[in-house]
Amino acid sequence: MIGFRELTEGITKPIPAAVVIKQMNSARSNIVGKNVTPSNMAKTVQKSLKKFGAEVTFEFASKLSVGEMSANAYYDREADLGGDTAIEITLLFNPKDKGGVTLDNEGFDSLSDTMAKVIAHELLHKSQASNRGYEEPRPFRVSGVSDPKVAEAQKYLGNSDEIEAYSHNIALDLLKNYGSRKNALTALKNFVKIPPDKSPDMFAYLVAFGMDKNHPVLKKLVKKIILYLKELEK
Repeated sequence: MIGFRELTEGITKPIPAAVVIKQMNSARSNIVGKNVTPSNMAKTVQKSLKKFGAEVTFEFASKLSVGEMSANAYYDREADLGGDTAIEITLLFNPKDKGGVTLDNEGFDSLSDTMAKVIAHELLHKSQASNRGYEEPRPFRVSGVSDPKVAEAQKYLGNSDEIEAYSHNIALDLLKNYGSRKNALTALKNFVKIPPDKSPDMFAYLVAFGMDKNHPVLKKLVKKIILYLKELEK
């Protein structure tokens, strides 16, 4: 059963982004203006995020530009159940950056924002699993889709846990890029027109579900986004 403190009008209460960003700030002086190798970047970020119990590693991704960073994250339900580290974050670098990258303050802020988003996303999954007694969520049933790639995307994004966690991601994106809850809500009135630069995660949902504003998954997603916008503005 979900406790009252973990519910906010039908959403799992997220950790505030400011809490993660505050922890990341402890690493600012060790990163900004310095050439930092991927290995040392992972170690420094992991140290700053110690309170969240996340393991941080790194990999190389040729799709990234030189000097560009990205991140993937994963919540391991079985590890959590066994008392092991359950949140894994992988920092991604261009292969040509093996010798290191140098971030300015703006770059560090971008990294902090990314960490805030992925930590909140995976902690939501952790809460969801705990609230269910670590049972698997009910899978989303894909129907009427012949393209296997689209079907796979719908199976993943249509999962109720992912809808909730990504709705939080998207709410953060919209608040940042539209400047206010009011402007974000205005954009959501015609959400199929929200461009990818405003929220890549929103655009991924729109593509996966055919820009169909009446699709049950998209309608549920938008409802959750609105609830998180209300929560984030507190």
